[in-house]
Amino acid sequence: MTSCISTSGDTGRKEPDAARQFDLLVSEQNGYYYHPFLREEPAGPQAQSFALRTLAELGHAPRTSMAAAEVASFRRGALETSSLWGRDWLIPLRRAGASEALSAADATAVHRARAQGGWYVDSALGDDDAARLGATWAALEVLDALGRLGSTPEADRAVTVAWLRSMAAAPRPLDQSGALARSLRLLGEPVPAALTGLPAPRTDDFDTLTPDARATRLADTYSYVLIQQAAGKRPAVSREAWEPVLRDGAATLPYEQLYDLVHVLKAAGSPASVFTPVLERLDAARLDDGTVRDPDAYLGNPDASLFVQRLRALAGWSREDPGLLAAIDREEKSGDADEQPAEQLNRAALRKVTAGGRTTEGARRLCADPRVLPTTVTERNATQWQRTTLNCTDAGVTPGDPVIGTWSTDTPDRVVSAATVAVGLADSGRRDRIPSWITTDALRPWAQNPDRFTSVYSYALVARAYVLLGGAQDTALRAALGRGITPYGGCPGLPGLFQVGHGEPACDLKTTWSVWALDRQLHQPMGWLPAGEPRNGK
Repeated sequence: MTSCISTSGDTGRKEPDAARQFDLLVSEQNGYYYHPFLREEPAGPQAQSFALRTLAELGHAPRTSMAAAEVASFRRGALETSSLWGRDWLIPLRRAGASEALSAADATAVHRARAQGGWYVDSALGDDDAARLGATWAALEVLDALGRLGSTPEADRAVTVAWLRSMAAAPRPLDQSGALARSLRLLGEPVPAALTGLPAPRTDDFDTLTPDARATRLADTYSYVLIQQAAGKRPAVSREAWEPVLRDGAATLPYEQLYDLVHVLKAAGSPASVFTPVLERLDAARLDDGTVRDPDAYLGNPDASLFVQRLRALAGWSREDPGLLAAIDREEKSGDADEQPAEQLNRAALRKVTAGGRTTEGARRLCADPRVLPTTVTERNATQWQRTTLNCTDAGVTPGDPVIGTWSTDTPDRVVSAATVAVGLADSGRRDRIPSWITTDALRPWAQNPDRFTSVYSYALVARAYVLLGGAQDTALRAALGRGITPYGGCPGLPGLFQVGHGEPACDLKTTWSVWALDRQLHQPMGWLPAGEPRNGK
């Protein structure tokens, strides 16, 4: 579990602000950079649930316009993880307006999960006392949210209450006691004194605890608060101890811990000003449909990391990146690294551009394998050939000259394939090998009409090829570039990156690479390529 207080010290890197925007894309999961379009995807069901609960807890009742298909996808993911807790995670979505998240059919499914002994069963949790208590709490929360608690037959309800009381007769960890107390409260039953008499977890030693122990202490304190609230009592929680934890962790805590801490401090009577950083974080994370993103959950990969390094090179910034090298080492030593040839080449190229050194024999072998790098280029495999050629070049391998087919430049897709060949040859140092049938005359009407393309990347690629072949940088081209690229610059937190475009507002590293490379070819008249001092003075 992530620490209750996450710390991220200064890495010591000296770089312009435009370079530091890449720091936003470092994955907390594996240390690689992730593709920025992930930032337009909502957090998963569990994290989403706690984020929306936190907003509701602070009086900012969230509303969502999430599409029915998205709700259905969330629902599938939640129920695949846990049949009962998955439904519990969907409660905030339903309350926020996504009525498809839970229905009467879910109440029926929950009733079926009840065992004869009175408890509820969720196969994802196991079948010991702790699992039964957790499943029962989740089941009762779902039934309560659906207004179906009263539909439980009285005899069945009595058996559940008797089982809960028997569980309360023996001392239990705070998380189990919290589930017990909340379950009894949902059923309208009194909470035994054996539970309400439990003391609040200590806080005087918090600074000496390990990160995992701090997370456990917060979870225990949350359970203690639930017990007292279930009994109608005011929890004896120290604001002085927990408010600094929120102040230090408001921007970094996982959503579940953030919710627990907010709930604890609300119960303790903290003023509204204490929660301002929490609201600022969640408001900044809100997507257009009312849900929230969760960057901490995004997985980075070598492909995205390579494009970050290519962008740094275009801008003249250093590609020195110890964290990225550590990510490569961790993945390769874990035994879980993807050993597909294309992924091996990605890692080899990434290590080469980040750490330098000699070209590996593995990279040479991969770039000589026609199954990895096509030896014949057609309009259908031009993109695969160009991307692999770029990876081979980054890995320090000079690829062999391919046999290049011939095709018409009469449709957007065919024009993009031709431009891809021209750019791929130029970027690998073989501009003189561009086929004679790819000409400025063939590309001019396309370079001057960006509306013909379905993405900024495709258009920028065609414009690059046109300029590479000597196309005129005249008023018509400048106007087309202004229409086809400039309006798509920037995303929240990523002002120097470019959007996919044409209905897709997410920023994209590959698109940005194509745009920055074009601006560099034009000697930067469009202002797309950031200006600034190189990192670390290099």
